[in-house]
Amino acid sequence: MKNAFEYYDKTKNSNIPKNLKMFMDMKIEPGICIDLGCGAGRDTVFLIKNGWKVIAIDKEDTEKMIKSSLNEEEQNSLKFIKQDFEGNIILQSCNLLVANASLSFCSKESFSELWNKIINSISKDGYFVGNFFGINDTWANRPNMTFFTKEEVIKLFSSFEIINFKEAEKNGRTALGVEKHWHVFNVIAKKK
Repeated sequence: MKNAFEYYDKTKNSNIPKNLKMFMDMKIEPGICIDLGCGAGRDTVFLIKNGWKVIAIDKEDTEKMIKSSLNEEEQNSLKFIKQDFEGNIILQSCNLLVANASLSFCSKESFSELWNKIINSISKDGYFVGNFFGINDTWANRPNMTFFTKEEVIKLFSSFEIINFKEAEKNGRTALGVEKHWHVFNVIAKKK
């Protein structure tokens, strides 16, 4: 998929998301992390360099791209799985699940099943760090994506303690330079 790899190339060295930096500032003991929709591996590499063992999952084969940013020892902390969110995805138990700019790319029909798998994979006292596109986003009319109201996002975390919740709306550009209105909910939550 040409556009996907063009996007990955432009985002691999982009800034670490504020929600992930904020999580790192919490000084949680590193363990097993799933980076769901890891793309070029920006978050995966950051996590590994901060002591986490990461299972990086993406629909495109970006393993070589990710490994190119890691030394040989760091590569031992990476397990890459080429897998689409929809269908038979298996998520193993983890202490942290990161899903930045990925979950809304799951279709409405498959989202509930995926979300249940996410909840079940995060161990008790484990964390979720990620975001969801809101209903005011330019892309909200795309049929194969899922968009949320603030209330819907909060409801997803009924079995979690929400540590940080931030709604953001702004005009800007995509990584490929296209103008759009962004509507995003950023979440850090701890499973009860």
